[in-house]
Amino acid sequence: MKIRKLYKLISLAGLALSGCRLGNPEAATPIPQGSVAGYVVSASPVAGASISVLGPSGMLAATRSDDSGHFAVSLQSLDTTIEIVASGGSYGNAAGANVPSGTLRAALVYQQGSSETVAITPITNAIVAADGYLQHQGMSAAAAVTSASAEFTDWLGFDPLATEPVLPSGEGGGGQALTAGLRYGLVLAALRHWAHTNASRTQTLTGLMAADVAYDGLLNGAGSAGALMLGPLALSADAYRQGLADAVLQVAAAAPPGSADSLPGPNASAILAYARTLAESTSPLFGAPAPAPFGGNTIALTVTPLPTWTHGTMIVNGSVIDPYGLPVSVTIAIDQQQYQTVTATSAFAFAIDTSRLSNAVHGVTVTAQDAAGDKASYQASVGIDNTPPQACVTVFQPLVGGALIAGQWQDISGVVAGMADGAALAITPGVWEVEVPVPVPSPLVVAMTDAAGNQQSFSWALSSASNPAPCP
Repeated sequence: MKIRKLYKLISLAGLALSGCRLGNPEAATPIPQGSVAGYVVSASPVAGASISVLGPSGMLAATRSDDSGHFAVSLQSLDTTIEIVASGGSYGNAAGANVPSGTLRAALVYQQGSSETVAITPITNAIVAADGYLQHQGMSAAAAVTSASAEFTDWLGFDPLATEPVLPSGEGGGGQALTAGLRYGLVLAALRHWAHTNASRTQTLTGLMAADVAYDGLLNGAGSAGALMLGPLALSADAYRQGLADAVLQVAAAAPPGSADSLPGPNASAILAYARTLAESTSPLFGAPAPAPFGGNTIALTVTPLPTWTHGTMIVNGSVIDPYGLPVSVTIAIDQQQYQTVTATSAFAFAIDTSRLSNAVHGVTVTAQDAAGDKASYQASVGIDNTPPQACVTVFQPLVGGALIAGQWQDISGVVAGMADGAALAITPGVWEVEVPVPVPSPLVVAMTDAAGNQQSFSWALSSASNPAPCP
């Protein structure tokens, strides 16, 4: 009995020591506890999504996203690659209605005991598809996740897995720094805007992106069944680059504050620079083709035809349509000297004080330019005449039942009409005449209008044929 008790005590002691390396250097160490937290965003935060954290052998943890799209879960796992799947739930659209969310995924390399934070968005969905392709090509899971994420990071300018999107809210001051989070929010809004421009649903575009990279690892418009189409648009490397860049400019600069596609704060030059990097990206994600230069689209500029001659305040107005939907800087120049600049989103108007200009024919140039550097121009000439007509009398010839009265006129734009005692003047270059019935009024009042719209009245005493008003 004593031997058995002793053996039992020794056995219990061995069991107690088996959980630590001091008692048994080859015994397993308890796996340290870590965590995974994140943010699920489709068109807006996804509430109530079922979150599954999956390892190579199956489920590691599960939870749900809260009303703001955030989630957090404890995790005990050895170093491995994990996939986080957000399925179900809903998000609010611009009209305030709840829209069912599809399934979104993200993958990352997890280190035991670490606390990881991950964004789960339509972009990370495409990254998971790309890393699946790389694994099928023989790359390890960890290397595939790292490589796929790096290619999208190279294109977008932020890490889509590690960056939390700052979604458009319509609040904030101008000139706010375009942080990685703001760029992420801008890209998500731009994807939605771009998709709705060419198709009915954002999911159509994000699903095509995932199918695209899953086929050959590239965003080049090639799918298992042939060329991929977003509505009428054939997808290609340039279609992705230019399409997203155009949409970024549209939603950031054209959408009114507070709308579903607006972004608070970032200044126009920073947004333009960011859009240019998207459009001209050389990321391996697009394969070999070099990107096309950004811009080069035509601004539609229309200017109301200018009069041949004018005076006083001249109104130059028109409309402008920008290919990106951007506000456009519209400048008017007189004789190649910049006169005035306005910012237009559709219509524009200039009020030109012509008294500051000489009486002469002047060249007018209207130039429209957007933040992407696209331009359009209009050129015309217009005569300025702010001096009323000058006139005199040279002939006073009695006629049977009346009198012929004639004279000369001077005016840079030319006299185009006149009246005397109810009778219209006959106007020829430099000369006017009129027949008035007897009795000839005295004084005789003659009114003249020139081509610029200036008017002048003259009054002459004409009591006999001997006193016509002399001309100089």
